[in-house]
Amino acid sequence: MYRKKLMRACLTGLMVVTVATANVAPVFAAEAPAGTETTTSKASVVKAQFVDAAGTVVAGGDYFVDADGDGIFNVSELPVPEGYKAETVGDFFTKDYADTALQVTVDKIAKASIINVQFMDGNKVVAGGDYFVDADGDGIFNLSELPVPEGYELSLAGDQFVKDYVGKTTQLKVKAVKAATMKVVYKDQTTQEVVGEETLTGSRQDADGNYVFDAAVDFNIPFGYQLAVDYPVETLKAGETKTTECLVTARETVLHITFETQDGEVVGTKTVSTTSQGADGECWTFMLGTDFDLPEGYKLAEGVDQITNIQIPFGSTGGFTMIVEKEDKSSIVKAQFVDEAGVVLAGGDYFVDVDGDGIFNHTEVLEWVPEGYELATLGDFQVEFYKETPLQFSVTKIAEEPEKPDPEDPNKPEKPEDPDKEDTGKEDTNKKDDKKEDTKKEDKKKTSPKTGDETSAATAALPVGVSLAAILAVLVKKFK
Repeated sequence: MYRKKLMRACLTGLMVVTVATANVAPVFAAEAPAGTETTTSKASVVKAQFVDAAGTVVAGGDYFVDADGDGIFNVSELPVPEGYKAETVGDFFTKDYADTALQVTVDKIAKASIINVQFMDGNKVVAGGDYFVDADGDGIFNLSELPVPEGYELSLAGDQFVKDYVGKTTQLKVKAVKAATMKVVYKDQTTQEVVGEETLTGSRQDADGNYVFDAAVDFNIPFGYQLAVDYPVETLKAGETKTTECLVTARETVLHITFETQDGEVVGTKTVSTTSQGADGECWTFMLGTDFDLPEGYKLAEGVDQITNIQIPFGSTGGFTMIVEKEDKSSIVKAQFVDEAGVVLAGGDYFVDVDGDGIFNHTEVLEWVPEGYELATLGDFQVEFYKETPLQFSVTKIAEEPEKPDPEDPNKPEKPEDPDKEDTGKEDTNKKDDKKEDTKKEDKKKTSPKTGDETSAATAALPVGVSLAAILAVLVKKFK
């Protein structure tokens, strides 16, 4: 540091000389005397301000730093104002503060003096000791700087010279002051029961010398209670006594419970509380099944160690997480599926009654009905009757729908006769076959279901029948 101060002084002198000669005439460099070394300044100029705890700038300006020219300077290179010490420490870049001032926080160096004083009530020492006075170090202090014992006031007032008190014990006379008192009666707002009381002696005074009583600050609320209303600040004159009623309400002990699955899914929350009171350090126990229950359809997760009685200190609020899993309430019943002939087609044990109310419906076994059958037994049934004895469900065969025959094509033309064929006098074999075929078709028509085209088919066949009758008549006549 001394090296840098010396460098700063040299640079200041060099700067002044250079400026002065520059205003007179050009300066020509001369050779340095033999045996001397020529050096060049590498220092930089930065801006800085020294700010106290109140934000007041106590000094500032431009300062030479960084004599080695490495671009970095330390706060210790700056001239801290007299009577202060720098709180800001460390290294900084010179380029950052070439135009912007570095704010250096400083504290005033304590200049207070210590004096020894005894406070005397007559011949009785009521208090005493070493006390700091004269913080500004000007050698003068005021008696108001001394902490006068509670309930007393100094008989003497004004400024004193520090030197008159240093190195010895000085006795100062005090006189008792009768302070204001306030008796506070604490009453439960709900039950109107008195839950406590106390008498307060004023210790704080306002500018007028009146004693100040603030419920939020001075009142000692009984444990487990809190103020029920906001009370204004009251002031009492010295020696005045007053009784006041303070309404309080029981402070609740609260527990917030979160119910989660092992996968972290929140399936429910519950908040329980009590206004029961207990001594400081004691706890209220919230019990599962008494103060709270698990969410409906859930149970405590198996394989997880957890408590069910949760303790919360009286007047406090706490949280707790319980791990749960879905509860299976279903039952197993025996059932058989029996056809119309009494034959057991299938059966076994089946899970039913998922809600656990002891009743199940036939719809719960539909998926197990044998294929090709449908359930004939319907309704609700009680689980307890069929845990050992099977319930027989009647089933019926599902009827197969008959295939509908295709109706004969009414527009199919008859086979025409060959006009060039020689008449042999014998009935053509093909004609016989045609007659047989026609007979079969006629029989089929009689037995087949009627369609909308049946009438037109008969009408179309009528000329053919007449032709056949004529041919037969001719043949018969020939053979005679």
